[in-house]
Amino acid sequence: MPSTFRLADAHFHLDLFEDAVAVAAEAQRAGVLTIAVTTAPAFYARCVKLASGNGLVRVAAGLHPELVAERAGELPALLELIGTTRWIGEVGLDFTDARADVRSRQVAVFSAIVSRCAEIGGRVVSVHSRRAARETIDIIGAGFPGTVILHWYSGPAGLVDRAVENGCYFSVNLPMLTSESGRRIIQRVPRERVLTETDGPFTRTGNRKARPGDVIHAGDALARLWNMQPDAVHRVLVENVNKALGELPEQ
Repeated sequence: MPSTFRLADAHFHLDLFEDAVAVAAEAQRAGVLTIAVTTAPAFYARCVKLASGNGLVRVAAGLHPELVAERAGELPALLELIGTTRWIGEVGLDFTDARADVRSRQVAVFSAIVSRCAEIGGRVVSVHSRRAARETIDIIGAGFPGTVILHWYSGPAGLVDRAVENGCYFSVNLPMLTSESGRRIIQRVPRERVLTETDGPFTRTGNRKARPGDVIHAGDALARLWNMQPDAVHRVLVENVNKALGELPEQ
């Protein structure tokens, strides 16, 4: 891991910003290791280009569950990309749509993604699990040979223990830390399994879309929740990133 990183945004949508090139450069200057997730394989190459030259911005190949119904045909392209990058996301399940055929297709796609990642090993996977926490955790299973990060987890607090036993990390953002349900979930997660994220542009800092450097506010909120000094929380988070991501190559 480059020695220049001091913060980490474990889930960010770089390609959804009009000034994405400037945002990537800003994250690099600020020392924010940023996992720039994509929502379909068709968007991956463009995002790589947007992040070019900024070694702390790692582009992840993904297929968002809400897009599976219209983009399931891109699954083979994603499975191929998994062989070329260690960064995978956004993938997972989203059961806000109650239709059985939509859910079954998502399950089939996510199962194939997890299987491919497990086959190769060493992948860092940012996972969406809205209204499908149990099914998501079941598919990941125990002993996954890589790193699974449950992004903005909003499932039952009672399932946190099983996810932790299976080796999962949790990336948390400021909206989670300012809601009662979010704080309850975070309190259930061991501190050594917590990472920070912004999920920009889907969250805001003041009157603008959140950018990677804004993860510092999540760190400050964690300090208040954990009753710790911000510097001590910062050290915990840096150690967590190093443990979660390991000694990985630049890309």
